[in-house]
Amino acid sequence: MRVANKFIINADDFGYSDAVNGAVLKCFQKWLVTSASLLVNMPGFESAVEMVHGHSHLSGKIGVRLNLTEGFSLTSAIRDCTSFCHESGFFILKESSRVLVLTKHEKQAVYEELKTQLETTLLASLAREYGIQRVRFSRNMGPMMRGIGGHYRWLFHRLAAGYQGICGPDLSGYASDWLQLSEKRRPAGKYIEIAVHPVLDEYGDLVDKDGKDLQRKLRPIIDHRHTISYAELPVHREGRGRTTTGIIHDVTVPAN
Repeated sequence: MRVANKFIINADDFGYSDAVNGAVLKCFQKWLVTSASLLVNMPGFESAVEMVHGHSHLSGKIGVRLNLTEGFSLTSAIRDCTSFCHESGFFILKESSRVLVLTKHEKQAVYEELKTQLETTLLASLAREYGIQRVRFSRNMGPMMRGIGGHYRWLFHRLAAGYQGICGPDLSGYASDWLQLSEKRRPAGKYIEIAVHPVLDEYGDLVDKDGKDLQRKLRPIIDHRHTISYAELPVHREGRGRTTTGIIHDVTVPAN
């Protein structure tokens, strides 16, 4: 008998705008998502914080999305890095950008920016502690895993998983990435994150960023016996470390 997979359904872009925040909250109320990643440097951050404090069922389900690709930078040093920011202070780095080597100044600027994004959640009374136990790596399912780019992503995941204490899902991607896998190719007994980007359409219905009905898209995946939040992701797993200070892409920090 195959061991069932455990699914984390994570709403990206919480904090992006008031409209997106409303869509994410509606997803939680409809049990469509189990976690959300909070963008600290976007216009909807403050209203997202109010939602977390005002809805007890969000406690422990909100993580921090460390963001270097969009929105306004929080620190001055990174604004001088033309690979990352426009002169206006807004991020211009995209996933398709080729930044393979950072200068000493750029490394320090990135460190200060990510540190400030984390500390902003502390000031908002969202994080209990600075210690980080669960990390969402970059997407490692779907078409992007083909070719040389896929090889580098696979290698990155292998290297990251080898660091003492870094713990995250075994697979991460979109609903379409998982559903396109044939039954024979789907692993068993794994922890799998499905990322969604909820918005409300003109009729007030929940859709993903591609405009497709979100509930219908997730229906083949969601089984509430086998869904968990990031806070429920076991830290002690075979091949994983005990505790972590690593930060990669998205970070789950328990909310109060």
